[in-house]
Amino acid sequence: MKNHNHILLSIQIVFIFSFMACSEPASEENTLNISIAPDDYPTLSFQDFTVEEMIRLETTEDNLMGMDLRVKFSENFIAVMDENKTDKLHLFDRKGSYLSAIAQVGEGPGTIRSLRDFEFGKGEEVLVLSPIADKANVYKISKDGNLSEAFELAYSANSFIRLEGGGFLFQGGYNLPFVTHRVIQTDAEGNIQHRYLENDYENVMLPMMERNFFPSDKGVFMLEIFNPNLYLYKADSLTQVLHADFGTYDLPSNFWEVDLMDSFGEINENGFATFKGVFQQGNLMVIDIAAQKGRSMSKHILFKKDQNIYKLKADRDDDMVFFYPIGINKKEQVLFLTYRSILEKHAQEYPEIFSLDGLPEGDFDYPVILHVALKENL
Repeated sequence: MKNHNHILLSIQIVFIFSFMACSEPASEENTLNISIAPDDYPTLSFQDFTVEEMIRLETTEDNLMGMDLRVKFSENFIAVMDENKTDKLHLFDRKGSYLSAIAQVGEGPGTIRSLRDFEFGKGEEVLVLSPIADKANVYKISKDGNLSEAFELAYSANSFIRLEGGGFLFQGGYNLPFVTHRVIQTDAEGNIQHRYLENDYENVMLPMMERNFFPSDKGVFMLEIFNPNLYLYKADSLTQVLHADFGTYDLPSNFWEVDLMDSFGEINENGFATFKGVFQQGNLMVIDIAAQKGRSMSKHILFKKDQNIYKLKADRDDDMVFFYPIGINKKEQVLFLTYRSILEKHAQEYPEIFSLDGLPEGDFDYPVILHVALKENL
């Protein structure tokens, strides 16, 4: 398998998900403030999961990718961006057959200046976000690769999401003076309608390659690196719904007073924590939590099923098969991204759980999307 790069992030966290039962966004007064150790949750093992489906992403020498992949779905397509390259977007059909590379970064005709994020549009064209300095362009790209500009945005955005009712949310991070508010809402033409989370960070923080927005049937969740708060967007309102106390993994008290480049060595040595992803569908919710201390990185992936909360713990170098959750489907199955070589290793040890049926050997190792169900007795 090719050498895979891993985002150095972190986390140790805990919390209650009862706020999800509310039909309206939580107010500031009832934001949860909690500090519960992950070890307080029942720990899941491989035997608590059933692999219902495996989708091989066809791989050739033209679309070799690592493990830090951003994956999004439409009814007919799967789009994948390697977060360590961000030089093109790879398009697959829903069975995993490779179609083409689109949204290529370059200087010539038919290319874009940068690639930070992507979304599927109404007609299953792909919308891509291309920021330069204090502005960003949103382009439309057909599955055949035809490129056209949708609009130019007077905002330096790192990520975005298309809203069901039309329009978008954009996240710009902490980069003053370009970003005065960390989140904005626009209409379908890119006209700014609302601004959220005023930015008062005056030091240097480089743009982060992170996914900030996660759609659900409760609204759109928003998270940020180095931020222990989780937000929910609904009905033109962005509301904090959770504050997590990370305990020994909290950032130092002076973190927001110094440049990131000056403080990263300290926080990496002491350990730090952050949300990596949040997925919710029906009665199932998954929170992806990454924890880093020095060169050690682990995951605490929390599952809320009905009123019960469970934890799956994985280290970066060990149980990689269930290390990268990327979504939940309508059947309330959790989608994990892994590689054939990793499945091969686990199939030898757990043949009753993992199978290589339908996953042929090839000239290159390749990503596999697992559709995984929690056992009904949980």
